[in-house]
Amino acid sequence: MLREEDILALLGDGNVSDIGELDSGNESEDFFPEAELTELLNEFENNDGNFENEKEYNIAGKTFETTKKCDVRWARKPFAQPRLHLENLDQPLYPILLRSPLEYFNEYFDNDIFEKMAFFTNLYAVSKQISRFKPTNINEMKIFIGIHIIMGSLKYPRVRLYWEDNFQINIIARNMTRDRFFTLRTNFHIIDNNSISKENKDKFIKVRPLFNAVLKKCNSLPLEQDLCVDEQMVPFKGQLSIKQYMKGKPIKWGVKIFLLCGGKSGMAYNFMLFQGYSELDSNLVKSVGSGGSVVLHLTQNVPPNRHFLYFDNYFSSFGLFERLQQLNIYAVGTIRSNWFAQPPFLSDKQMRKMAVTLGSNYVTSGDVDKVERWNKKKKAYVEIERPEIVRRYNESMGGVDKMDQLISYYRILIRSRKWTLRMSYGYACIDIAITNSWIQYTKEAEQLNISKKNVLDLLHFRINLAKDLITFEKPITPKRKGRPLSTPLNESVNEPSQTYKIPKVDSQRPTEAVRTDTIDHLPEFDDRKYATKCKNKKCEGRRTHVYCLKCNVHLCLDKKSNCFKDFHVNK
Repeated sequence: MLREEDILALLGDGNVSDIGELDSGNESEDFFPEAELTELLNEFENNDGNFENEKEYNIAGKTFETTKKCDVRWARKPFAQPRLHLENLDQPLYPILLRSPLEYFNEYFDNDIFEKMAFFTNLYAVSKQISRFKPTNINEMKIFIGIHIIMGSLKYPRVRLYWEDNFQINIIARNMTRDRFFTLRTNFHIIDNNSISKENKDKFIKVRPLFNAVLKKCNSLPLEQDLCVDEQMVPFKGQLSIKQYMKGKPIKWGVKIFLLCGGKSGMAYNFMLFQGYSELDSNLVKSVGSGGSVVLHLTQNVPPNRHFLYFDNYFSSFGLFERLQQLNIYAVGTIRSNWFAQPPFLSDKQMRKMAVTLGSNYVTSGDVDKVERWNKKKKAYVEIERPEIVRRYNESMGGVDKMDQLISYYRILIRSRKWTLRMSYGYACIDIAITNSWIQYTKEAEQLNISKKNVLDLLHFRINLAKDLITFEKPITPKRKGRPLSTPLNESVNEPSQTYKIPKVDSQRPTEAVRTDTIDHLPEFDDRKYATKCKNKKCEGRRTHVYCLKCNVHLCLDKKSNCFKDFHVNK
């Protein structure tokens, strides 16, 4: 815990921490009442206290004993620097070749998940006796998800605009009709509703398979050295018993998710869908508090002597810091003094005027550095000293906030009263998987020393992923003519809404995943007067009339050169 002399220098410096500014003026002599603190210390040493007894609890096969609050004694001793085992940390997952967006995404959602989507969507439509419903399949569910990803990236104000003449997005309109899209979204299911037992207590059971798939992959990722725990809100204001209200937050109403993320990268390594503390061990909650129980749940797979953990005062308690110390997990967090067995501090009201209160089981002032902060009275920046504990907290506490920020840029928007759609497609499951995939992609690109200009940003990563989901291993279908746009919506549910325009040859290049999927890459001759330059990068500038029907690019195919084969085989 912090010594009283350290509190003098505690300041905040980040947009992601709970630490505020210190109003530096000309009152330095009266800034901290040393005599009052000494008196409090003496009173504390002579006070036996009247605290409830604590018990032994068992976590992951290990038994720990929590110190009784009445036995807690505060001392002025420096922390010994922890000796970390840092081997095999932050090693590249695939250090040989950078993969396509689809390959990263498939590690979160494999074909089994898409098969469940298709099967239970068909089952629900049949049970509701939906007329003229054409059964869906795995490929169509991938297209369905890909369309949602594009919509989240482009953000048209109305979904129907993606099919209208003036605003049409070809990759959407050519692969799924407007009415078919709404039909699938209405009937989308991931489990059989009739299989839910009356004794079921899992309120997320309708979306649990999707989150379990994402969680399985998150748990398998190599952990960063700096980790943080915080909550995330999935916006929702409809009828839902597990809906939460959080005053003062940007998103006040919604479903709460607790996450364990990388302190600097924002990558999610573990998460917990919040439906009350009943799913946590009640004895553990009494020992370390409800927030502390969440932290221990999320860090149960964190190895000892390798990681630093950061959290805010919602999670902090004396019992939590002690338990993490026993697990050899080194932690820092803002604290509430009344949760810490009456430490020798002034009242919370007085402390808030002076400094923020932090706790740690491994560091205090440490290596003090100097930073500039705005002084309200002087109306200028002044240089002050910053303790190491403050620097570490501000640098590594923003991981969950960074994940939220990345999701917010191109969030999949679902305007629906069905909370299952919000949790599955909009705001949560798919977005977490995509954001994690992009962070993995950028990490591996950095480890492979790939130039930043050749690395996809988040927007293009999402768009390429959507294109892969829509066209990967998809057979060529003949051009179809549909009804005019003015035709009533309920006339047909499976016909195109209009005539689709096929893009010109060489107008766009296929993604790597589609280029090498070996499905329906057929050669065709154009009717141009002059031959077109071959689009294979390794070609020596030959010209040809041959192009690929699926990839829509010109490629050499003659006795001297076979760029057509090389283009579709080599990565």
